[in-house]
Amino acid sequence: MDKMDFNTNVAKKLTETQPVQQPRQATQTQFQSVAISKFEYLLTGCCALVICAMMISLISAKISVNNSQRHLQNIQTQISKVNNSNISQQQEIGDLTSQSNLQKIAAKYNLNDSNTNVRNVNK
Repeated sequence: MDKMDFNTNVAKKLTETQPVQQPRQATQTQFQSVAISKFEYLLTGCCALVICAMMISLISAKISVNNSQRHLQNIQTQISKVNNSNISQQQEIGDLTSQSNLQKIAAKYNLNDSNTNVRNVNK
């Protein structure tokens, strides 16, 4: 047997053994409507009310949280202003009580500054 004959025989066998698939016919399905009971209507209505109530409470909670955050920011701003004011006043106190400033004031009013009579008291 020739090599060429063998290949053509195999090819013929393969094409003969494979069945040709016929296209499927479209089956039509008919849907029947099912009656909804009163209990199902009531259950659906209750679920809708619960969902609406939850949406309203969620929106209310978000608004409340936003208002609280705004209030907190306002308080933090006020605290920061007071802290800055305190720091500024502490610096001013430090400048006014410095030794050089005390000597200038003493010289302005013709007073003598004797370091032996001065005591520094700090908190």
